Amino acid sequence: MSKSSNYILFIILIFTFLLPLRVRACSFDPDYIISDSELTDFQSMDQAEIQNFLEIIGGALKDYSTIDINGQKKLASEIIYMASQEHKINPQVLIALLQKEKGLISEKSPTDDEYNWATGFACYDHRGPVKRFRGFAIQVDRAAWRLNYFLEHPWEFTYRPGQIYRISWRKVVPQNSATAALYNYTPHIKGNNLFWQIWQNWFATEEGPIPEGSLVRIKNQAGIWLIQNNKRRPFHSATVFLMNHQFKDVKIVNQNELEGYEVGEVVGFPNYSLVSLGEKIFMLSNTEKRPISYKMFRAIGFNPEEVIKVEENDIASYQIGERIDSPYPTGALLQDEDSKGVYYVKGNVKQPIVDITILDNNFPYNTIIKVSHKELSKFETGPQIKFRDGTLLKTPNSPTVYVISHEKYCPIFSAETFEALGYQWDAIINVREDILNLHSPGEIIKI
Repeated sequence: MSKSSNYILFIILIFTFLLPLRVRACSFDPDYIISDSELTDFQSMDQAEIQNFLEIIGGALKDYSTIDINGQKKLASEIIYMASQEHKINPQVLIALLQKEKGLISEKSPTDDEYNWATGFACYDHRGPVKRFRGFAIQVDRAAWRLNYFLEHPWEFTYRPGQIYRISWRKVVPQNSATAALYNYTPHIKGNNLFWQIWQNWFATEEGPIPEGSLVRIKNQAGIWLIQNNKRRPFHSATVFLMNHQFKDVKIVNQNELEGYEVGEVVGFPNYSLVSLGEKIFMLSNTEKRPISYKMFRAIGFNPEEVIKVEENDIASYQIGERIDSPYPTGALLQDEDSKGVYYVKGNVKQPIVDITILDNNFPYNTIIKVSHKELSKFETGPQIKFRDGTLLKTPNSPTVYVISHEKYCPIFSAETFEALGYQWDAIINVREDILNLHSPGEIIKI
């Protein structure tokens, strides 16, 4: 970025007081930056509202006009609006991106380079930008396109929701598609933290009458609600409520105030909770309750104190799932003490991991458990573990770079395509030909 982060943060703080008060999260969560609905709310502002916002902030973009991607001279607000509508991306996201990358929303005298590389699209930390993407209108359009392209083709990208990654030397698990999209656009925590601060100050959800995180109920009515992310989430189980809360913390609120909040998801048990119903024990996994015998319970090494006693209605919404007959119901890495081979074991199936590059890439934080060959022989052998989708590979004897997509290796023959998709050259993993050929050939990646 051409402007220092400190300068941009100073500008943010000044203009915070010019805008309506917003609900702000207590601190930056690298796993959750903005919601999916916020990323895709392309109708959040019309062109006049964008123009008005630029005028309130008072930067040079309020009066800036240039040639758009169709060869017509347009105001910056028109270019932002057109890109948001064409690619179905929230114009507020584009505004925050323009501020994060070059400080353009508040900057009063931007340089030509700051206009020409406004959103940082196809710009890299350790090499020059791709010249064909030079120009304010192209930058804004391609930024919106890129974010939407990820939502429609997540398997072509490195960062995906629910996967574990090491980003800026920290463990990050993107909780939704919007967060993953932002990491694919800016693959480090510092830039996304800055984006989040801008978003919180300018565009976070407007404050409701009840403070975030409150436990509330309506007088003389049954039911307790948790106010979270500007929604009211019901508790359907007293057991779930008492796991983390106390009744003394519940406040009585006006019915009209509470009904002003959209109803959110039911507050449920944490995934993989162990519960007992009479003599039966279940593991709760997503929407299923999976029976587990006392013998298997002891074999896995679960602590009896972890088991939550429940009533029938507490778990009535869970469907009966497959019985747990394996000591590794959630998956584990096991190593044969004799052959030193490593397997991913889940349920009753063991899958070989035939190369250390796959192990390091797919399971960067998993502990390897050493077991006997006899113990491993109890499990059925499944297909070999392949690289996960979005991994970039090449072989030593060829310059071609491939991206793994649906267990296929798809060639990227153009450096411009590679860079337009936001891939990083230092993310490419060199593998042997036979490791690449664990995957099937795929289609050429084009844009």
